[in-house]
Order: sequence, then C-alpha cells, then structure tokens
Amino acid sequence: PQHGYPLRLVVPGWYGMASVKWLSSIKVLTKPFDGFQQTVAYRYQQDADDAVTGSSSDEDFAPLPIDLLPWHESACDRLTAAVASQRLSHGLLLQGPAGVGKERFASALAAALFCTGRAERLEACGECAECRLSKAGTHPDLHWLRIPDDKKSIGVDQVRDACEQLAMTSMRRGYRVAVIAPAEKMTPSAQNALLKTLEEPSPRTVLVLVTARPSALLPTLRSRCQRVEVARPENSLALRWLTEMLDSVPPPRLLAVAGGSPLKALALAPHFAALEEQMAGLLEAFLDRRIEVTRAAADMQGAGLSTRLDWLEARLVAAVRVATGVVNENPLTFRTGSHLQRAAAELNITGAFQVLDRLREARSLLEGPVSAPLVVESLLLELRAAASAR
Repeated sequence: PQHGYPLRLVVPGWYGMASVKWLSSIKVLTKPFDGFQQTVAYRYQQDADDAVTGSSSDEDFAPLPIDLLPWHESACDRLTAAVASQRLSHGLLLQGPAGVGKERFASALAAALFCTGRAERLEACGECAECRLSKAGTHPDLHWLRIPDDKKSIGVDQVRDACEQLAMTSMRRGYRVAVIAPAEKMTPSAQNALLKTLEEPSPRTVLVLVTARPSALLPTLRSRCQRVEVARPENSLALRWLTEMLDSVPPPRLLAVAGGSPLKALALAPHFAALEEQMAGLLEAFLDRRIEVTRAAADMQGAGLSTRLDWLEARLVAAVRVATGVVNENPLTFRTGSHLQRAAAELNITGAFQVLDRLREARSLLEGPVSAPLVVESLLLELRAAASAR
C-alpha cells in the first residue's frame, strides 16, 4: 500500500468483494457485534480528525451509509419540520433501543445537513459533492467521538477538542456536526464540558448525542437537547426488511430473541440455529441437574454472553406470557416432551418476574468490574428455583 499499488480485499459477510485503490494504509478491524465477531476492512487516514477522538477517531470505523432505514421515516419527518420552521436545535438526543440503527440515522442526518442537492425533506440526495464526501467517510465538517480503544469511556479531553473543532469555520461553508456515540459512556466531566457549547452554540453547528440509555446522561445535559426517538419498527416491517437483507424468510423467533431490533436480528441470523441448539441443550441439562451451575455458567461465558442473555430473556418472557394467558403473535416453544417444555408450563410467575429483574440487573453489573461467572451462576440458580417452585 505504501507504493500505491491497487489492492483487492475479500471480506466475508461484508458486501462480498471490495476494491480498494491508492490508499496510504489498510487496517482490518475485528470487533464483537452482539456477541459475534464481525471483520470489517476500513480505510484509515492520518489527519486532523485523529486529534478529536484520541486513538479511536471517526476514521477508525467503516463509513456508515447515509440513506435512512425504512423505520426511520417518522424521526426524519420530525426533523424535517424543525428545519423547515428554522427550529432545529443545536443539540439533538437520538435515543432508542439497541439495534435500530441510531448511529446510521445520525450519519444520514449529518449527510442531509451537508447536502446541497436535497429537496425540502431532510434526506441526502446521494449525488452531490457533499454526499460523496459523506459516503466516503471523509467529510471535514463531521466529527465522530467514540470510546478510545484503550479506554472504557469518552473523556473530557475528547469532548473539549470536539467543541473547539465545532467553534472553527466550516471547511465546506456549511454545517458542522459532531456525533457522540454512545453518549452514555461520557464521563461526568465530559458531559459538563458539553454544556457551554450547548448554551452558547456557534451558528450552523449541531451536536448529536446517540444513546440507548438517556437516563445515564446528566439531567442538565438532557434538558438542553431536543429529543428524537428512534423506535423499533412493527414486526411486519422488520420481517420484510430482514427477508430482503437475508434473501430468505427468517424465523419469527429470530426477531423475538433480538428484542424486536432488526439490526441485532440481522447480525444474529447466521448464528441463530447454533445459538438455539447450544442454549436449549445447556438449560435442559442444567434444569435436569445433569450439569452443575458452575459448568452451565462457564459455557455461557465469552464474546456471546450478551446474546445468550438475550435468548434467555426472550424465552423467559415467552413462558410468562403463556402462563398468564397473553396471546403471543410469534410464540417461542420448546421441543415437545423436553424438560424445558415442562419447566415452562410449571413456571412460578412470581419467581419468573424476579429472574427477569435479576437478568436486567446482571446486564448492568457485567458492564463493571465484577466476576461474570458469579453473576451468571446466581442468575441460573434463581431460574432453577423459579422453574421448580410451583
């Protein structure tokens, strides 16, 4: 690459063949996505944007598409009306569950603000010079703040540098946009550093905070931002989109395990059959007391722990719905005659709700410096107690 020779990369699972020419360097990034490894080839450039976000700048990630997903329409309509009435806030809080494409929406929003060829609707044309820069991930007025590779949070120095960038003159004589994702990972000092920029913004600047946990942000910060909800789509719309993406009809239970989030379901799809087999076998053996809790918890560890907890939560919720007489549009069932089927039918409802509470607490605990095996062991023991208490 240092000599400018053409390169051809084959990246499994990511748009097939990718031709890359005349790059200063190439990196291959392997990062977990909802419990599974995804390999992405991406372009890396040494430029001033590295100073904005430390070791994990916006150039460290493959450029996000600038077109909207089908369920983004309502959020786009709201912002289009705000722009038309000249009431677009300098601070936007994009909130919604994981797996609905909030960062992609932020990318599309920034591209639309930069776009010189769009119509009245806040949607990039995809053809103008600004859109070509946005597609390539090289627009000089867009800055992404993410968690540095060697850190667990977004620090105050990163935020201060980004605010300085926003205060400068636009490179393209248009908007300047900074996107912070995930915003809840900012330290309290970093969040406080944003307040001055939000209180005294420069003209034509937009600060976008992307979060699945708005309650984790300081109230003073939330109050200065316009909230934009990026919600889960209806199951029918999500299944149509998944069918188009996968070139086949996905099992309805896939979307249930993904919590109704299409992007999580898309990432999970190639591994879903293996996940079902592993978790059903593991819980069958554990509830039947053929394996100890330490063995069951150990088998759930690793990069896929979050996804295995998703599977467990979806199955538990489905069992509670059946036990309480709630109609399931896409019921999750177990193999006929299995211990899991009997346990689901005899589930203690009070105990099941307690396990669901513990499961959600476990997710928060696992983000901190705790022993993951001990957290999972405690959860499994409560699950077995709920399954045998009736």
